[in-house]
Amino acid sequence: MGVIQAKDPATKTAPPERLCKLPVFRPVAVRLLSELANEEVDVSHVTDLLNSDPAFSAEILTVANSALYARQKRIDTVQRAIMALGLERTRALAATVALHGMVSGIKSKAAVQDCWQHSRAAAIAGEWLAPFYRVHPDQAYTAALMHDIGRLGMLSAYPDYPVLLAAAVGSVQDLLEAERTSFSVNHCEAGMWLTRIWGLPEEFREAASLHHEPVMGALDERTDLVRLACLFAEALGFKPAPQIDCEPAESLIVLIPDSVRSRSRFSIGGLAERLRAELEVDAAP
Repeated sequence: MGVIQAKDPATKTAPPERLCKLPVFRPVAVRLLSELANEEVDVSHVTDLLNSDPAFSAEILTVANSALYARQKRIDTVQRAIMALGLERTRALAATVALHGMVSGIKSKAAVQDCWQHSRAAAIAGEWLAPFYRVHPDQAYTAALMHDIGRLGMLSAYPDYPVLLAAAVGSVQDLLEAERTSFSVNHCEAGMWLTRIWGLPEEFREAASLHHEPVMGALDERTDLVRLACLFAEALGFKPAPQIDCEPAESLIVLIPDSVRSRSRFSIGGLAERLRAELEVDAAP
């Protein structure tokens, strides 16, 4: 699989003007994602942080009570949501709501649907892969969900970007080159810049800028897990660029770390069924 690596912005010119003009990623979400990245988290502080933005907390509660989480009892306060879902799942939920809002105004609904479902499918695949990488499932979910934030940013910044995605053929490398030719930036570079500009945690910057690097099969490596989750999402039919080539899902199993692959059972069919079931109740903005 070809790769164009995003370089550190310190060695390049400033981000393209259109990306700089994008609305800031939901400030409360940035603070929440950073707060929940710490090893020691004060639940009361997280509750206060969510309550500081009533609109955002209302959206959190709406999603927490949706079919996506299938709660038996309705959750009616932020504090109860945190206690019921746990801190890591709350972090994943906050990222989901913030991303959903980020692309809600984009006019090209077909492209939004494809890119949104790819991000969600990668997140679900990341959660499925987490035990094989010894990564917390909710951490894997959130990192994989955020990996294509650069592409979502380009959808917001460039009205012609959906046309490029619809027409793109060949490899991922071909797509990245076409992005740079057309917009002077590819979606990995856009993700690196946006996560830096918005002050998002380092783990998201790495996932956004390096997810098309080769999969190394390294345990405890969250970014490597995200790379494989992205490939599985594409292989199972959730592609942001519908005509781009991808590897068959069965061939990706060998990329899972050797130390766990030999003594684990894998069900590609099970993952595919889960993706279909969860994404049926999930709609793009």
